Amino acid sequence: MLYVGIPKEIKEYENRVSLIPEDVKKIIDNGIIVYFQKGAGVNSGYQDYQYIEKGAVMVNSLENLYKNSNLIVKVKEPQEEEYPLITEKHTIFTFFHFASNKILLDTMINSKAKCYAYETLYITNEDNKIYYPILSNMSFIAGEQAFIEADSFINKNMPLHFYYIPITIIGVGNVGFSSMNKAISMGYKNINLIDCDYEKIKNIKNKFDENDDTKDIINIYLMNDNNLKLLMKKSIITIGCIYNTGEKTNKLLTNEIMDDMPHNSIILDVAIDQGGITEQSRPTTKESPYVIYKNVTIYCVPNIPSSVPRKASKLLSKSIINYVISLAKNNTDIYPELELSKL
Repeated sequence: MLYVGIPKEIKEYENRVSLIPEDVKKIIDNGIIVYFQKGAGVNSGYQDYQYIEKGAVMVNSLENLYKNSNLIVKVKEPQEEEYPLITEKHTIFTFFHFASNKILLDTMINSKAKCYAYETLYITNEDNKIYYPILSNMSFIAGEQAFIEADSFINKNMPLHFYYIPITIIGVGNVGFSSMNKAISMGYKNINLIDCDYEKIKNIKNKFDENDDTKDIINIYLMNDNNLKLLMKKSIITIGCIYNTGEKTNKLLTNEIMDDMPHNSIILDVAIDQGGITEQSRPTTKESPYVIYKNVTIYCVPNIPSSVPRKASKLLSKSIINYVISLAKNNTDIYPELELSKL
């Protein structure tokens, strides 16, 4: 039996908590001891007493949390000050995004800890389509919030803009689909979808074309160099949300392509956790979110769901609770997808 530890996230501007009090009780009801660091849930609106009332044990420091716990359940990847605390006794369950951080990868390998990455945990459905039970919830929030950020930028920089400005969504998975729905709900009327799966986006277009209010507002393109260049020459809002399981994102938007983009255009690089979709992308913060390249502004904040921490924490907690119990009981056989996500 492993003891579960919930640390207070120390990555800058990360306000989520991995497990909410309601789900902590489910873990404790399974006979598992849960420790939490003082203040772990405060930024998400969960007070220390709420965890204590559910039976969790509070510790005052990060060091004591790692000392008392051997299953560490986090939101974001371990930060440098956590590295010395992680040993072979630990199992770490969190978003790692190893593809964009070799130092973290090497450190975890050298620590001999067991590492399970949220973002690479997937299930293959009967129709052979891949489903990400943890990542998908955060992706929907990221897509929605990304478009809200884009709309805010456009309203500041193009206050007389019309809702017919060209929007391009690169990759229509969970992030792209969520961004598209948010754009439609906000009244935008000129949305371009580009994806390798043409049948998927064709079906999306057909569904919206059946409704008079949304007919002909979606245009679809097969992913190839010519179509991408064509769209970028006119796109004012671009949502970049390509995801390759556990791998770096391809730099689809080269400097050459961005050189031809319109003035006051913005790219929301939701793929920044995996290295980013543009040649200029580098991680930024909520306080200073933009990378500027000629006519283009690139939004590169890696933890977008943290801007709605309570909603995001609740969804994350619900999506990991059964896996946490399984890991704590050393009973991962019932979830074979866990082993696929293990470092």
